[in-house]
Amino acid sequence: MALNLNQQIFETLQKSSHPLIAFRKNWSGDAVATSLALRAVLRKLGKPMVDVASDGFSAPKNFNFLPEVSAIKPDINNLRKLIISLDVAGNQIGGLHYEMNGDKLNIFVAPEEKNLDAKNISTTFSDYKYDLALVLDTPDLESLGGIYHKNSEFFYRTPVVNIDHSPANEQFGQINLVEMNSTSTAETLFNFLESLDPRLIDEEVATLLLAGMISKTRSFKSPNVTPRTLGIASQLVARGARREEIVKNLYQTKTIGTLKLWGRALMRLKNDPAAKIVWSLLTRDDFITSGAESEDLPEVIDELIANSPDADIVVLFYEIPYTNSPEVKICCLVKTLKGATADKLISRAAEGTKDFKQFCLTGMHLTDAEKEIIEEIKMNLLMKR
Repeated sequence: MALNLNQQIFETLQKSSHPLIAFRKNWSGDAVATSLALRAVLRKLGKPMVDVASDGFSAPKNFNFLPEVSAIKPDINNLRKLIISLDVAGNQIGGLHYEMNGDKLNIFVAPEEKNLDAKNISTTFSDYKYDLALVLDTPDLESLGGIYHKNSEFFYRTPVVNIDHSPANEQFGQINLVEMNSTSTAETLFNFLESLDPRLIDEEVATLLLAGMISKTRSFKSPNVTPRTLGIASQLVARGARREEIVKNLYQTKTIGTLKLWGRALMRLKNDPAAKIVWSLLTRDDFITSGAESEDLPEVIDELIANSPDADIVVLFYEIPYTNSPEVKICCLVKTLKGATADKLISRAAEGTKDFKQFCLTGMHLTDAEKEIIEEIKMNLLMKR
């Protein structure tokens, strides 16, 4: 009899000895917490070697309460080893050493008897360090950033299990668990674990899953929250999830500077209901007066999203000073929601993922940049339609 989807995933997990869990560069709290929950479950299943990675990841202070968050790596390396084989039949090796000569590695092998022949040297590669890739809360492999682009062959040659909840997910895995009626990837993982073995959801796993759900739904304030979502949250609390700790760390530890920056962005909030775009502007003086830093900008974006439930596109313009100069340059963050694609809205070089782009402009004033970019986005929206 054919295995159902959950059974396929479980069988794949059972066969793996060293899995990798990865999530998108433009990560969410849901991705972080759910990845750690899956790591904890895999360790319970007898998988002591489980790595979690996200391109450039550095945990903000308010996420430090999550168990094992420091285990998340900002990159992956040494996926394969180069094996140099030397046939020494009928010979003995008296010495072996190596040295670096510029960018060249020289390996010296000293035979005790007859000379070695270059034809007796061969090279090959070891197997990949990881035998399974579990990709969470990520719409496509490109959204993994450098984790994918630097190791694309690994993802082509290794089984990929794709776990998500977003309608924008491109079903890129050999196995795809994408529940579009879930409000978060944490909810998707809960449903999988519940069908597999409810005992896997202990206090630690329950806390991580609830943290993912609370982060994604802004403490159950998002419009897509369902009675089922609230029912799952209730079950997690009953299993020991520390709700008060989650809410305190995620929503009650904002600095005064961050709150002031939120206020300034909300004060200048603009929108185009027909195009479903909202945007705002922050000046260099806003950062100076509030005492906030550019690291606070993702939270500003989240606040704009929370206050604009009908928006499909959120744009934030902000000024940053040049080093040792009174002049400023204008930077822009573009976040797309509900399946929209950012790289089709911006016809200029930008860093990021398909749903999140960042770029800077020179030689422009803030209001000029606002006018140019918003008009460009609207024009590209019209062309798409």
